[in-house]
Amino acid sequence: MRKYKHQFESVLLRRNAHLDVFELGQTPEFLFLLFGGSGIDEEVYWQRSTSIIPVFNNMLAKLEDKGLQCVFVHATAPFDIPFNRFPEESHSRQIWNKHVRTEIVNPWSKLPMIVGGFSGGATLAFSGLHDERNCVGGAVFGADALPVALRRPSHWHDKLRWYATPEDRVCNAQVNRRVIETLVSRDDAEQILLDSGGHSLADYANSQGIGDAITNAKWSGAIDGN
Repeated sequence: MRKYKHQFESVLLRRNAHLDVFELGQTPEFLFLLFGGSGIDEEVYWQRSTSIIPVFNNMLAKLEDKGLQCVFVHATAPFDIPFNRFPEESHSRQIWNKHVRTEIVNPWSKLPMIVGGFSGGATLAFSGLHDERNCVGGAVFGADALPVALRRPSHWHDKLRWYATPEDRVCNAQVNRRVIETLVSRDDAEQILLDSGGHSLADYANSQGIGDAITNAKWSGAIDGN
């Protein structure tokens, strides 16, 4: 597995941006783009620009050992985009989506994409990006503020995958439970319950959580169209 920090100058955000990139295998078949959770301030964002997040190492190494080939990208949530107000601020939402389409995924634009979000990253992932034709599936982990208006795109092979640990007080809060129950009732999403854990990225960075979502993307038909 090859891993590195990808830094680039964002014209749209008017600042430098960074991503954690993990390349599994020699010929990647798809891109799995995961947005991190909210609560990140400017100081933490820049601290993270100097190192690669280690929480995914074991999970991704096991997937590569099983022969899975993909690019896994983790994007730290932006400190300067008010994504908690996306429903009211369409301009900010449009800027963000354009930033992802034209700047974040540019190196892997020829690959089909699975988009995901942890915690408040669900809003970053599912406020329009899921409708892109190259986005063929999605998953959320410990989701917070997942848009209730979300509908599964007609070109998706599978439903949105919603992962929850039993002790996660965020995604299991009443307001978030109502959202997922609405999506499930519309046949737009399915729930996957993990055996243990709370509300941390580490609780989902395992074979039951993010690893399962990546594996499902490979074998469900979302990638090869079967």
